[in-house]
This record gives sequence, C-alpha cells and structure tokens, in this order.
Amino acid sequence: MIALAVTGCSSTDGAKGSQDNGGSSGTPSSSASAQAKPIGAPGTVTVSWCDLKGGNSGAPTAQQLTLASYSMTDGQEVARTVSLLPQGADTGILCDSTPTGHTSVPSAVRQAFNKDFTLVAGVMPPVRSGASSQDGPAVAFTLKPQSTPVGAPSADPFTIGAKDRTPAFQSGTSTLWYETHDRHVMSRDLGQPGAAATDHGMSHDWGFVLAGDQPWSRMPLGDKFKDVTVNPSGTAAAAAADDYNSAIWLKDSTVPGSGDEYAEPLRFGPAPFGSANKALPGGDNVPQCTPKFWIDDHSLFCAGKGFSRVVFSDALDSVQKVEQLLPDNDRDNSSVAPSPDLKSVVFLSRQGKDVAELYRLDLSPGSTPKKISSIAPHGPSVNSELRLVAWQ
Repeated sequence: MIALAVTGCSSTDGAKGSQDNGGSSGTPSSSASAQAKPIGAPGTVTVSWCDLKGGNSGAPTAQQLTLASYSMTDGQEVARTVSLLPQGADTGILCDSTPTGHTSVPSAVRQAFNKDFTLVAGVMPPVRSGASSQDGPAVAFTLKPQSTPVGAPSADPFTIGAKDRTPAFQSGTSTLWYETHDRHVMSRDLGQPGAAATDHGMSHDWGFVLAGDQPWSRMPLGDKFKDVTVNPSGTAAAAAADDYNSAIWLKDSTVPGSGDEYAEPLRFGPAPFGSANKALPGGDNVPQCTPKFWIDDHSLFCAGKGFSRVVFSDALDSVQKVEQLLPDNDRDNSSVAPSPDLKSVVFLSRQGKDVAELYRLDLSPGSTPKKISSIAPHGPSVNSELRLVAWQ
C-alpha cells in the first residue's frame, strides 16, 4: 500500500545528508543522496508504503510503514523513515487493500497522521486470543524504526478490553478521535501525556466522519455510503454508495419516521437501477463520479473517468451546472488532493501498474495538467496502492 502527501509547491534545496537506515528491500531507489530535511518538509511529496512482515510460529503479522519525501523541484528523495509497528497492530486505511481503501477521500487518508508525520493512528492488537485484529484500543504509533504505542490505556487484567474503531487525527493537531464499541465518540490530546479522554456523545450509527473538531455520524438509510466528504461550513456531506449512487445530504436532514438517526440523501448523477433515493433537479447532468472534496460550500470536486466541478444552488436543493475540469480518459486518476486555497488539485495518473505520474491541475475549465514527477512501484513482489494525502 502507498499513500502520498504533497506539502507546498515552493522549496529551497537543503544540504545533502545521508539516507536514513532501516530501509527494506523493494523500496524505491534514489538517484541522489537523501537531503537533510524532515519528512513532509515544504516543497516535497511524501510517500507512505505499508508492508506486512510475517510472524514466527503463527504469530500475528506486523505492519511496516515506510515514509519517504521527494523534492517537488527535481523529484529527488530528501528524507526517509522506516517504522516497524508492534505485531498485530493495525493502521487501518493505510494497509487496506479492499475497494474501500482504494477509493478513500484525501481527508480520510491524511487524518491517519498527525500534523508533523511523527505519529500514525491505529488500533493495538487485542489482548484475548481469537479476537479480530481490530478489537483493541485506539492509539497512535511513533514513526520510528521500532514503533511504540502512544496513548495506550493502562493494563488491567480485570476489565473488558477496549474494542475501538475508526481512529483519526483532527487536522493540524495531535488529537486522536475514535469510536468505542458502544458507539461513543471520544477524543484525547496525545500532546498532553495522561490527559483524560473527552466523550462527545453517541454516534447515530456505527462510524463517523471527522470534519474539523466536529464528528459527523448521521448517514443515509439503506445505501452504504462511504468515504464521506463534508463541506467547509459543516452543513452538508457528499459520498458515493456501493452502487455508484452519489448523493449529498444536509446535516439537519432526517428520514421521516426515523427520528434523527438517519439523513435523507439527494441523489445526483446517472440513476442506478432500482434506486429509491430522491434525485436533485439537474442532477442527471452529472457524469458518474465519486465525490472527493468540496471546493466551497456549494461546489464539489468529483472524480470519474475525468474530473468535474458540480455546482449546487445556494440551498443545495438542485444542481446549477457541471464544469468539466479533465476530459474522460482511459487512465486511472482516482487519487487526488486539493491545494490549501482549493484552487488547484494534484493527482496521480496511471496507465498500467508500473509507474504512477504526479500531475497538477488548476480548477478552471480548459486548464492543462502539468506533470510534476514519476514514482516507480514499491517493488516487483509488492502490490502498491498510491494515494495523495494532502497538499500543505
């Protein structure tokens, strides 16, 4: 698995230094010595690989995370760290090879790391034998050669072990959010050792999306919408369902007769067979695509065979227009991330599995993609999934 983070476009080259040891076979080679810069320095692209290391005599596997940063100016490697997590620990989305992992929105992948890429969110291995690999307490792991947990609860053999899920960092912080087995949404600041967790109440359903410091848990009933993206003001969300039924819904919308448990989705794009969801007026003009991020409160960046900007009315009750940003093509351009000012996007483009090319595109009709770099596969025996995490 590979994830990418794009940090800043402008950079100045630092003095050359030696590459961090701890690298594994199959990692990309650098044509120059690594520069003396930290992971995620301005003007770099940061890449994250996840490799599974087999345990001995039936012991659980261990996830190894490799982070490397490359110069946005010349594509050279400038920093690298390799971290071996404890056996059985799980970082979730970073090592998820299922379709859900492949289609994750940029905000979800970026929230796996804290502000400065020194911690990664995850779940400790369960204490009891036979439990699921995700039946453990939510913690963070240090991104050091021998990774250790941060924020783990005190061991007590006479308590029921935690079974937390969906750990994620609040953007720009070291505050870890997660959901407990009884659906309580919790957070704790890992920058304050020993700080007590804050209970934010119960989620409406299993799982939540973190938008700033606000958990969003009200989801549509019936369809399995996933990879939800919330608009800047936190008033509306968008996502695609398993049947490619894209929709938006308002935070205060409800399904009649369901109390406040579920939201009423408003579909847009090609109508899937048998869909009972209410369609937005003008929504049939939207091509089949997956919502990736909101450009502003009323316009959505959508990725399919090409890229589109979907513009909604002020009340979000109709589609006003659809702007083509990138024509339909035969390449895989599903991994994207917006610029901080939301005026441009970076994306990975692949045709085949050998090399992924990194492009920048301004979010205005008629713009031409500009190639930034090429990234070789992690190794011939590793199934590498590349993702853009953030452009900072």
